[in-house]
Amino acid sequence: MKKLVSVLLASSLLLAGCGGGSSASASAPETTTATTAAVETTAATTAALETEKETVPEAGGAGGVFTGKAAGFHGDIVVEITVDGEAITDIQVTEHSETENIGEAALPTLVQQALDNQTIAVDTVAGATVTSDGFRAALEDAVKNAGLDVDKFSEAVAAAETEKEAITLDTDIVVVGAGGAGLTASLSALQKGAKVVLLEKMSFAGGASSMAGAGTTATGSKWLAEDGVEDSPEKLKEDLLKNGHNFNHEPTVDIFVNTVGEAFDWLVDPEGANVEYQRPTTSRTYSGVGRGAGVVKTLLAHVEEAGGQVLMSTPATELLISDGAVTGVKAESEDAVYTINAKSVILATGGFGANDDLVPEEFQKFVYAGAAGATGDAIEMTKAVDADLINMEFVNVQPNSIVLPSGLGQYCNPGVGKAYGTSGAFMVNEEGKRFANEQGGAYDLIQAMKENQASYLILDAASFKAFNEGMTGSKIYTDDDVETWLKNNGASNPVMVSGDTLEDLGKTLNIPEGALTAAAEGYNQAVEAGTDGTDEFGRALSLKISDDGPYYGIQMWLRYYATLGGLHVNQQMQVLNTAQEPVEGLYAAGEAVGGLEGDIYLGGSLFGWAMTSGYKAGTSVAEAIQ
Repeated sequence: MKKLVSVLLASSLLLAGCGGGSSASASAPETTTATTAAVETTAATTAALETEKETVPEAGGAGGVFTGKAAGFHGDIVVEITVDGEAITDIQVTEHSETENIGEAALPTLVQQALDNQTIAVDTVAGATVTSDGFRAALEDAVKNAGLDVDKFSEAVAAAETEKEAITLDTDIVVVGAGGAGLTASLSALQKGAKVVLLEKMSFAGGASSMAGAGTTATGSKWLAEDGVEDSPEKLKEDLLKNGHNFNHEPTVDIFVNTVGEAFDWLVDPEGANVEYQRPTTSRTYSGVGRGAGVVKTLLAHVEEAGGQVLMSTPATELLISDGAVTGVKAESEDAVYTINAKSVILATGGFGANDDLVPEEFQKFVYAGAAGATGDAIEMTKAVDADLINMEFVNVQPNSIVLPSGLGQYCNPGVGKAYGTSGAFMVNEEGKRFANEQGGAYDLIQAMKENQASYLILDAASFKAFNEGMTGSKIYTDDDVETWLKNNGASNPVMVSGDTLEDLGKTLNIPEGALTAAAEGYNQAVEAGTDGTDEFGRALSLKISDDGPYYGIQMWLRYYATLGGLHVNQQMQVLNTAQEPVEGLYAAGEAVGGLEGDIYLGGSLFGWAMTSGYKAGTSVAEAIQ
């Protein structure tokens, strides 16, 4: 479980994470002497508080330290409050499993609000709704345990009605959106000598990039050549078009395949973005250390070090336009209204997966697994310049997903990969029948799952253990979560159930009697037969499912997250209008741009596009304004 032992330490660690170097969930940064001292001091303080707890009264009023707990995004949020009389003098978040750069980043803000206003009724942090709700519930639990007046501490503090300050800024470039594309656009432009203001509507950077695995296409890069991987821009283009069923916008594909090598070289170069990636590789992709959250932290730190002015919780509201040219943006924060004059604007606001008005209805029956801030802001803002949109009908859907207690979808690729390679495991529909090659291409599995009312992954004890090792090893959930979900026995999400026999499991999943047993027997017979190495679905089978229980079933869903349509850009990433003319002063990058993928994404290319298109937009604009 992650630790945020006090609001002071939490804030200092957050700032340290943004100050330089790479930081990650999978690979922790080096601990500074100051941070070590803070941790040691906090440990001593915590030990003292443990002693104090033994002597404090059960009810509040006289003082003491009290604990509260409630469910967060992935697991429980545990808080400790220090009470002096009728006041809360300190709040510590002692345990949590919230998402790095999202829920985790929201916790210090929530703690500070609660302390400053002496209230449970803190405002929800945009983009971290589940974490905010969990924190409030845990704080309320602690207040009850302290014997304080819950009603008193539940009163919301009315915001002071003060007139917002009007602020005018002048800069070379305004970048709207601090996800992967916006950060790379900002940093590459800063390194070219441009002055940059970076706006982010959330209170934290990252967007969809923070939620990504950070597999990054590196076709044409120096690393790929040094590691002996054979690839080429022509081969990458061929694969993109084939994978996307030729629905791709070919000129946009050309931008990517011809720029990605240069962009990746810059991304890992100590004189460039200096982002840490793992090597070697045996494919055309490399993985960012610390996944997407680690890459984002590093990029944000370098943008600030390079002199970029970063304004969080400051959404851009409209484009400034003069004689058809974009000359800046208007933006608004909690206490200020900004007029930001610029020579160029780069829109990197992400996709529109969280906007039901833009997502085609056919996709909304699946579970959403994307960023809360992906509301299609660029699409709305560019109506004023009659921007052209392409491929708006395509949304990226993927299989192998569970639904978290928060209601959001979660990819399970690390789990299914380990499960299928460890022991017998297969998928069935609501009738208990296998229906597809579970290890086949994502597109074919998606089409097969669309025909089902429900899909379940069936595992024996060995493959279930391997599944969870893959997921916990990727820090997606914890062993405690698994224990809780199994106890829920399918009563809530995610549906993760067990049975001593396949018949017991089938009853819990409401699968017809005998169907799971028949499916397992057929599966094992195919393993034994295997004359041509594959079964009726084309899957190569070599591992039997055990004849002995226990057995496990996990409901698998189709999830959607990245949208594949958006703004139409030219080779310099300049936005085109519906007359196919470039809009002077307006550029775009990342998921806000449509056309690269066709109807489904190619592995490594989404994060690769964020890095590549951001780099391309930043350098193109910086060179143009010089």
